Amino acid sequence: MPTAVVLSHDWIAGELGHLEPWLVDSGFSIVRVFREQRSSIPAGDLLIIMGSPASVVPGFRDADANAEIAAVGAWVAQGRPYLGLCFGAQVLATALGGSVRRMPGEFRGYVPVDADTPHAALGDGRWTVWHNDAITAPPGAELLGSLDHADLAFRVGNAWGLQPHIEVTPDTLERMAIALGATPEQYQPIVGALSDDSALNALRARALLDTFLEQTAAT
Repeated sequence: MPTAVVLSHDWIAGELGHLEPWLVDSGFSIVRVFREQRSSIPAGDLLIIMGSPASVVPGFRDADANAEIAAVGAWVAQGRPYLGLCFGAQVLATALGGSVRRMPGEFRGYVPVDADTPHAALGDGRWTVWHNDAITAPPGAELLGSLDHADLAFRVGNAWGLQPHIEVTPDTLERMAIALGATPEQYQPIVGALSDDSALNALRARALLDTFLEQTAAT
């Protein structure tokens, strides 16, 4: 049975949401690694790195982020499948020579993503986007989706970076927002929009994850 290693915090942005049933249905066993334990990343067949309030932006980056960037660079260099969500996408961009910059303000929304690519699962419908730092995809990356202020999804070989929180459900999004210190006025409109679209959002997330797995298996 292939192994999916999932690196996250144990207190924020660590709930798997849509990821868990997809991993199980796709035949993966799941190994959780938490940043708070300062554990090394074990061997596995797929590495998934979740969100974080930390930053990879120079001047805001700490030693733990440096270690994560180095670990992802080594993993991807071996050609093993990688999926980075939000902070995990920023780590991937930095590891592969892209850039990440601090924005003047936080972007929060349940929004459509511009996706003029064959990956219709990303371009069809809306996604939860919540970030302070904006990605410019690495040189040579295939851009899978963007907004005016940032590249939101890209692919380099078997490695995908997705800024949107494709994993969240309404409940996990609300808990993440509260853990981040967001006010009800800030998070309730987004949670409400996701709730109204939750069934279709779940289908889109599953289709996008299936596409990721198909693309990585084909290389």
